[in-house]
Amino acid sequence: MLDMIVRASFFFLMIALAYGLKKAGVLRKEDAEALGRIIMNITLPAAILASFRTYVFDPAMMLLPLAGFLSNIVMLAIGWLGTRRRSRDEKIFYMLNLPAYNIGNFTLPFVSGFLGAGGVVATCLFDMGNSVMCVGGNYVFTQMAADGRGKGRSLVRSLLTVFTKPAFATYFIMLVLSIIGITLPSVIFDFASSISPANGVISMFMIGLMFEFSFSRDKLKEVSVVTVLRLLMAALIASLFYLFSPFSYEVRKAVAVTAFAPISSASGAFCQDLKGDQALEGFASAVSIIISLILIPTLIAVL
Repeated sequence: MLDMIVRASFFFLMIALAYGLKKAGVLRKEDAEALGRIIMNITLPAAILASFRTYVFDPAMMLLPLAGFLSNIVMLAIGWLGTRRRSRDEKIFYMLNLPAYNIGNFTLPFVSGFLGAGGVVATCLFDMGNSVMCVGGNYVFTQMAADGRGKGRSLVRSLLTVFTKPAFATYFIMLVLSIIGITLPSVIFDFASSISPANGVISMFMIGLMFEFSFSRDKLKEVSVVTVLRLLMAALIASLFYLFSPFSYEVRKAVAVTAFAPISSASGAFCQDLKGDQALEGFASAVSIIISLILIPTLIAVL
């Protein structure tokens, strides 16, 4: 339990350090944009690639990635329906932050340290479905809702832009290679593994630079709505899998824990790309991380 508390504290301290450096003038809020580019183009693709080192495609557990995928679709739809007549910034905020879970860089370290190999596999499988939307799909639909399809493009062509995102392209290619049984040379995984640990640190720094304390009551209300809706979805997923699914205890517990992952770091990078409300995005991300830092170790300990 002490180890879990220490790990959780590290995430919070990295956010606090970045925020403190910004207030001291060492770093600027604008630096978060450069970090977002590094995440989306380098460290996140490397983290995805590294996660496929030991993955073996197993059709028997495809319910897990399906759950990760559908949870994003449901929350994305809620965000879209709730903001159809609201401002562009509100569309971006709700549609990027209601779905998408930071599993690989946040939840997986807890699972791998305390739930064993079966738990790690279950978490990775859930993240596979989540990643389809998290690293590209949510961005495409949010962009279409906020700005329209643009330049007369069809829906299919708009959706195909997801493949221009390095993180999604990496995920898709590795999944196809896993299904057909092709394994990349170990040196490629070694190289990706040397980069991927930086993703968590850079993500926390980006959130810290985006974080602001001064908000109007309306802004605080928006963060509260997103937080409550995410917690309700997490509780639904956790209850369904932990109480009613046919999987082993280790798998059921891992999925229940994973459901309470915080907002994906990719959402912050996408918010920057779409020129949304970055301060609000950083605040919402920080709140979700703090809540997950409390809930995930607690669930691991009590379930």
